[in-house]
Amino acid sequence: MLKVNVPVQIKLILTEQTKQGITAEINGAIQQVQNELDQLEFQGRKALQDAEQHGPQAVQQVTMGIERERGARLERREQMMQQLVHIQQTPIGEEVSGGQMETSVEVRVGDMFDDMVRNLEIVLRDGVVTEIRGARQG
Repeated sequence: MLKVNVPVQIKLILTEQTKQGITAEINGAIQQVQNELDQLEFQGRKALQDAEQHGPQAVQQVTMGIERERGARLERREQMMQQLVHIQQTPIGEEVSGGQMETSVEVRVGDMFDDMVRNLEIVLRDGVVTEIRGARQG
């Protein structure tokens, strides 16, 4: 017998409480990205002032770096805003992804390995396990 770690999908049954929690979490993440954008703008102005002393090529490099960082954060914020809209439109009682964890399973000679590691899911309703799917019985 050997123990191996395998991924387990976490599914959440959407309740009003869960929906509020997810919404608050996404809103907090959006605010964090906005704070990062504000900080980037502040630091970018200072970096551009410093770069001006080293010539136009330095200014161009700093500008490109700032725009690349700004673009990445704007894209991340947009993705989170789409997640927010999606969760707000999802009806109560629907299952939504809650992430992934790892668990250990015991593997023995003769076991069907794919059956043991595929489609393992834990279903939660307001933090309480309501179902475990795909786990070997016994």
